[in-house]
Amino acid sequence: MKKKYSLLSNNIHVVTNGFDNEENLTQDIRLDSTFSLTHIGLMNADRNPKILWEVLDEICKENSQFSNDLEIKLIGKIAKEIDESLNKYSFKTITKINYVPHNEVLKYQRESQVLLLVVNDVPSAKGILTGKIFEYLQAKRPILAIGPEDGDLAEVLSTTNSGEIVNFNNKEKLKRIITNLYTSYKHKDLIVDSKNIGKFHRKELTRQLSEILKDINNS
Repeated sequence: MKKKYSLLSNNIHVVTNGFDNEENLTQDIRLDSTFSLTHIGLMNADRNPKILWEVLDEICKENSQFSNDLEIKLIGKIAKEIDESLNKYSFKTITKINYVPHNEVLKYQRESQVLLLVVNDVPSAKGILTGKIFEYLQAKRPILAIGPEDGDLAEVLSTTNSGEIVNFNNKEKLKRIITNLYTSYKHKDLIVDSKNIGKFHRKELTRQLSEILKDINNS
């Protein structure tokens, strides 16, 4: 986003969304026993990850154990196009929950083996950075994102070492990543060594904004 507007001015600052600490994050969490891929929030037609369903179906056909272990979790409202896509395949376990309170959402995030994040497949996709990513970071579970590999989301994932992102049509890379995640899950060492997450805490973001405003007032 900063690059986009740098043509208009050399004094551009970006303060992202972020997260707050939650009391329930101190509770003990037991990871899902299944190989769960969990998407939290609205999944509309622009966010329908058709490439993901195709890749998961391929791996299921190639590996019966993967098929048995896989659980697709969709927490939040999904568009009819999503259901239509899923109905083309014979996934054994799909959990759909239309609505849960926010404190339960955080629990689902922390229990999931992998957190799924899908960017809208639209011309402005590179600049999309939803608030969901910051709660995902706080959950400290591996993030699998589908979207531009040179966009704002990709930069956040890279600087925090919190997951991987795959372009909308990079089927080969997506299959390789999911296979690697599943292998780690089977070895019981599917973890993420995230870093630099504190920079997205709202206290730190507020401090950054305060410094920017001070500089503006003093200029």
